[in-house]
Amino acid sequence: MTINKIGAIAFILALTTFACKKYPENPPISLYPRGERVEGKWKAEKVKYNDIDSTSSYTKFIWEFTRNQSVIIQNGNSKLTGFWTTGNSYKDFIIELDNGQRNTYEIRRLQRKFFWIKDRKTQVEFQLALIK
Repeated sequence: MTINKIGAIAFILALTTFACKKYPENPPISLYPRGERVEGKWKAEKVKYNDIDSTSSYTKFIWEFTRNQSVIIQNGNSKLTGFWTTGNSYKDFIIELDNGQRNTYEIRRLQRKFFWIKDRKTQVEFQLALIK
């Protein structure tokens, strides 16, 4: 194989790798599977509603997602439980709480330390940061 062919193959691989980015705010490649990146305790680093910073309303919220797809959402002393799943699209993230509430989000960024989701109904954007 000539150097030109090797270079062309490397170029094509690089293009396809970077063109297949799943989430709009993500780097093109992740070494961790999606479920492992979701797993953990998260806090709101930034929350926006209609481009207005609403982070102060979520300072006491902690979202905990487990590998077995359970979710615990704490707000101070109150706690909601349920489960999370992905939908038909790789961008879908669904939280269904035991009280019957169901929210569907678009995953905007999903890395081991950053998890950004946007509520498809209310358009509230959560930029969550891993706390442990």
